Amino acid sequence: MKKQKFGIFSPILGEKKNFPTILLDKTVQTDNRDIVRMYGEVWRRKKREPDMLDSGSDKFQTPDTYPILHYHTFIKRSTGMQYKLAFTKEHIYVWNPSTEVWDEIWECASFCTEWDTVSYNDCVIATNFVDKVLVWDTSGDFAALDDSTNGVEYSEGKYLTKAKYVSAFESFLILGYTYEDSILYPQRERWSAIGEGEVTGKWKTGDAGAKETYGSDVIMGFKIYAGQFVIFKAKSRIIQKLVATSAIWNWVILPGNIGLLSNHSVVEDPDGRVYWLANDFTIREMDLGEISQLIDPIVKLIEPSSAHLVYGIYIDETGEIWWSIPYDNALNNKVITLKVVNGVVTEWGELNLAVPAFGSYKEA
Repeated sequence: MKKQKFGIFSPILGEKKNFPTILLDKTVQTDNRDIVRMYGEVWRRKKREPDMLDSGSDKFQTPDTYPILHYHTFIKRSTGMQYKLAFTKEHIYVWNPSTEVWDEIWECASFCTEWDTVSYNDCVIATNFVDKVLVWDTSGDFAALDDSTNGVEYSEGKYLTKAKYVSAFESFLILGYTYEDSILYPQRERWSAIGEGEVTGKWKTGDAGAKETYGSDVIMGFKIYAGQFVIFKAKSRIIQKLVATSAIWNWVILPGNIGLLSNHSVVEDPDGRVYWLANDFTIREMDLGEISQLIDPIVKLIEPSSAHLVYGIYIDETGEIWWSIPYDNALNNKVITLKVVNGVVTEWGELNLAVPAFGSYKEA
């Protein structure tokens, strides 16, 4: 950073110029609170904002009063309309910009601990491993995905009734960690016929199918990385590629026994780099490996029984990744921040914020 001299002016003593010149990074350390360094300057850090406001400009809580576990922003291609969805342990809500309230569009059969969602074929697909896989096309409420009260029919008279994880890749809708025909398959991936996963009957025709992932460790989530599909498991990672054979997919296990602790900890930055909370309680990046050595004492104190609650997001305004973590606690009570410039980790920080999930929304 370039040194810049400055002076202080007094109407009595005139201008004082003999102050020592020092570098900004010598005075502003990474553990300074509530600031962020950008463009060679010190900025006051923006924290969470009550962006969902009612007509009285007050923050509006979800009607069931439970913390929001997950957000999903959806833009309907056919209309260009934007929708903001909030998921609690009991309900799904959509923000109504006209009445400025959360409208309920699903009630869970029982409390759930986490949600996973994906936008697919101009709809939203949601899973919570309590209810049947759900679909929403913005008209009315969420409904069972395969238009059947029994769940997704993947074979004649056989149904998938629950799944933990959902994603989309190469026009396939993909489910992981499934419950099928009253049997749990925590290593199984099941996919729809190409491009038709939200249409009745397309899970048992065409190129739809299922396969057990390699290894006995369970599926923990999915992520697209560098144009490839990554299956994150508890102690491993598998790269999945589409092939022009009846096998549909080719799988390659990545080296090392590195898996995933929290599905929502997986974050992609604008350069396509992917970061996550690994099973050895480190923060890792796909190419760089472990990058959390400087904050190892903090990461190692993430409460193991609540590690699935870790939630990450990329913050455009500051060029940082934030992770909300349960630090020596059963609920998320701290945020760790990471700044990466041109693939180089430049700064870690921490904020005392209790945030269960991150989301963004801008009114049209």
